[in-house]
Amino acid sequence: MTDLDLVEQFRADMPPADPATLARARNRMFREDGGRAPARRSRWVWRLAPAAALAAAVAATVVVAARPHHDPAVTSDAAQVLRLAAAEAGREPVLTARPDQFVYVDSLVAWAGASMPANTADKATYQPPVEKDRRIWLSVDGTRDGLLREKAVHQADAGNKLVLDDVPLPVQGNPIPAYAGNLPTDAKGMRDFLYTGGNSKHSADSSAWTKIGDTLREQYVPPASVAAMFEAAATIPGTSVVHQADLAGRKGIAVSRVEAGTRHDLIFDATTYHFLGERDVVVSDEAAPFPKNAVIGWTAQLKIAIVDRAGQLP
Repeated sequence: MTDLDLVEQFRADMPPADPATLARARNRMFREDGGRAPARRSRWVWRLAPAAALAAAVAATVVVAARPHHDPAVTSDAAQVLRLAAAEAGREPVLTARPDQFVYVDSLVAWAGASMPANTADKATYQPPVEKDRRIWLSVDGTRDGLLREKAVHQADAGNKLVLDDVPLPVQGNPIPAYAGNLPTDAKGMRDFLYTGGNSKHSADSSAWTKIGDTLREQYVPPASVAAMFEAAATIPGTSVVHQADLAGRKGIAVSRVEAGTRHDLIFDATTYHFLGERDVVVSDEAAPFPKNAVIGWTAQLKIAIVDRAGQLP
């Protein structure tokens, strides 16, 4: 029996964990050594794209074959956090929506940048992230124009305060539904989805890991698919646990993966294992011009809802 078979049967074979069991798991997760010597992290090599271009990079895709199901680089602690997150996600109520409605997502976001000098002999300059309050309305079936409302929350230079009023998001090309109701609901099918359409500049595992955040960030994914996604994520190699990972004032625990000197965190609530958002942290000089230990990007999902029109608050 493969690891994925075990993952698929994780919640089917066992009743939901009782509070005492969850408490024991949380205590173990927040011990600095996780109850054993730290797992040795594998090294992976890929070229870091400028942070300002990360969102656009998702569009350049190729089909990538999935890795074998079993890989010892998947640490047991990381897999356990993801499976607890899957169990939590599966208990969420389903939001229903009509095709003519909108998915509303309220989040805090911050992305660093790198300004490229006119003289190619000079080095790029690091630009610290600016925290923004981002609210977006996207069409459930993808056929109606959406809306973006974004403003800076903290700005070092008050004279450069960024405020964006209503920015229309017209439909372009083929409709892209914001209600992702057709995603797989089993771990094997979801793993195939994560490993399809990866970025050719990154490793297959890195692309699959990044696709989790890309999928959850600004669309509605039903609970069964979210649960399957975290179950499938537990099989991606090279992950580890960050025991203390605060995000937007909320205490969390992260499952992380390192590539080219940058650690990408998926952060979960430290008590309920509800998904909170993502964070990118520089862990070595390999990610220059971004300085070591800098948080160069994060997204904190605050609320997701279904509303009748763009601009309407739930």
